Amino acid sequence: MKIELARAAGFCFGVKRSVKIAHETLNQEPAYLYGMPVHNQRVVQKIMDAGGKLVEDNPYAASKISRFTHLNSMDEIPNNSTVLMRAHGVTVQAVEKAKEKGLKIVDTTCPFVTMVHKTAKVLFDEKYQVIIVGEHGHPEVGGIKSYAPNAIVVETPEEARKLFPKKTQYFTNDEIMKAKTDSEIVEKLHYPVLTKIGIVSQTTQSNDNVHAITMELLGKAREVRVYNTICNAMHEMQPGAVELSMRVPVMVIIGGRNSGNTKRQAELCAQQTKTHWIESADELKVEWFEGMPHVGIGAGASTPDEDIEDVISWLQKLDKEKNHAESEIIRPEYVVH
Repeated sequence: MKIELARAAGFCFGVKRSVKIAHETLNQEPAYLYGMPVHNQRVVQKIMDAGGKLVEDNPYAASKISRFTHLNSMDEIPNNSTVLMRAHGVTVQAVEKAKEKGLKIVDTTCPFVTMVHKTAKVLFDEKYQVIIVGEHGHPEVGGIKSYAPNAIVVETPEEARKLFPKKTQYFTNDEIMKAKTDSEIVEKLHYPVLTKIGIVSQTTQSNDNVHAITMELLGKAREVRVYNTICNAMHEMQPGAVELSMRVPVMVIIGGRNSGNTKRQAELCAQQTKTHWIESADELKVEWFEGMPHVGIGAGASTPDEDIEDVISWLQKLDKEKNHAESEIIRPEYVVH
C-alpha cells in the first residue's frame, strides 16, 4: 500500500503559536482558557491537564465540547486571574470585560485573525457595509463582527444572492435623456441599493467560496472592496489535499469535529474521491481500505503531528497483516505557514 500525505497538513503557524503560549503560561501559573484555544479536543485536553480551566460562552462552540467540563461565562472567572484568549480571537466586549475584572490577559490570537479585526474596523469606520464570509455562530466570526457592528455574515453564495435586492424601477431612454446632470443619468441607470460594500472572510474559508460570494455581491453596490483575509495555511492546505484526492481512490482527513477548516477540507476532497473524516486513528475501519493500493492523508490546521502519525502507523500495520507488505510512505516537505 502506498500512503501519501498532502503537501501541507497539521498544525498551522497560528495554532502552533497558541498552543506554545498556553503551555508556557501554564508552566508558570494556573490560567483560565477563554474559549477552546484551538479546535482539537486532544490538544485542548492536554492543555487542561496542564492546569487550564475552560470557559466557553459561545453557544456554537459549547455545543461541540460536551466531553469537557467548563464554566459558562467570564463572570465565573475570579477577579485578577490569568486568562488565555483563544487563537480564533475574541470580541471587543470580551477584552473590555476582562480588563474591568482586572484579569491578566494572555493573548494567543492568531496574527492573521488580528489582521481581519483591523481590516473590518477600517471598513466600518469608512462607512462600508461590511460583509463577513464565514460560518454563522463561529467564535472567530463573532470576534470579527464586534469590530464592525454593521457587518452581515454570509456563509453561502445563495445567502449573498438574497441580499440587497436591486431597485425595481426602470427608465426608458427618453426618460433618461431628460436628466439634466450626469449624476441624474447615473442614478437612473445604476440600480444597486448600496454605495459601498467591503468584504472580509473568516481566515479558514476556501478561496472558491469567497470568490463565489464576491461574484454574487459585485452588482449590489457601486463600489465593492474585497480583502483577501484567508490565512497562508489555507492557501496551501486545502488545495494540497484536493490535489492529492484527485490521484487516490480513498482519502482520510484528520481533525476535530468542531474544526471548520477540517470540515471544508473533507467536503472538498469528497467531491473528488471517497473521503473519510476522522478525529483519531481509533475511528479507522478495515473495510475502508480493502483493495486500495493508494491512500491519501490530509489534516486540519488544528491537528497535531501525533494524530497524523497514529493514522500512518495504523495503515502500516493493516498493510503488513493483510498484504504481508511494507507500506511505501510518501511525505512531501510541509510548507512553512
